[in-house]
Amino acid sequence: MTPGPPVIDRGRVGALRVIGGAVLGLVALAALALLLPSLKEGYGREELGQFAAIAIGLAVLAAGWWLLNREGHRGAAATGVALLAVPLLIYAGLAAQIAVNGWRARRLARTVRVAAIRQTDLRWPGIAEPVGVRVEIELDQAVGLVGNLFAPKVVMGVDPRPTADDYFSIQYREGPVLTVPLLDLEAQPPRDVLARPGPTRLVYDLLPSTVSRRDGEMVCLETAFAEASPRASRQGSHLGASWLFAAPGGIIVDLSAPLTDALRRMSALEGRPAAWDAMMRAVSPDRLSLAGYQPCASSRPGVRGRCVCRPA
Repeated sequence: MTPGPPVIDRGRVGALRVIGGAVLGLVALAALALLLPSLKEGYGREELGQFAAIAIGLAVLAAGWWLLNREGHRGAAATGVALLAVPLLIYAGLAAQIAVNGWRARRLARTVRVAAIRQTDLRWPGIAEPVGVRVEIELDQAVGLVGNLFAPKVVMGVDPRPTADDYFSIQYREGPVLTVPLLDLEAQPPRDVLARPGPTRLVYDLLPSTVSRRDGEMVCLETAFAEASPRASRQGSHLGASWLFAAPGGIIVDLSAPLTDALRRMSALEGRPAAWDAMMRAVSPDRLSLAGYQPCASSRPGVRGRCVCRPA
């Protein structure tokens, strides 16, 4: 006797379909939950690969569910696709936004040219060597956006060409750099400094990054460098700079290359590693002590690191 076709347990298949739909719902919720930290803390180029990969994964899952259920169960197929559509569209939209903003940022960076740099030494009472430099930068730019223009970070080495991606780690990898003290909030340019295209003049008082704050006669050093003199420059005598402008929407305009090229042409520190090393050592605890600086009598709100003051 010839056996008949296998009997399909429709009840079991229906139950599996319900379980599958529930799993799709959990996947959609998990994808949305995974997105919350990025929406809260901000996102940028680093998240492009992650967002694109999740969008592709959700698209593949939605397509597979549709193909499995389109014959005879279009309602279930449409429901599953709808569950995944919300996170899929969000991730795809964010990935596209980051890609477009990256292209826009590169285009804006090409409009920036450093026309001139003027540099003067910064000196403190009791210290023979310069402790930093005042840098006047004249830009020709067509950025035309409101945002945060971060202070440049200048390093010396064999052939340093840092980018905006190196901004927050350069001093830990290359040693102390010249920059505006971290807590010197008054040195922050206004948010509309690059809002009007055309010539723009900027002035920065750059100190070794071992100085976290300068407030009158008070000098605060990063705790990690408070017990010993900071390292001098590594081998090499060329300057490089990491510099960036951050606009809303994750637009990061990398200004590092034009500033690096201008510093190598116009800075008095270019090719002078001895002068660089002397500047780095001028704000060491030993030099400050010899200049009469003593531990401050009282700390002030918002102060980090070890602070010393010069008696009046």
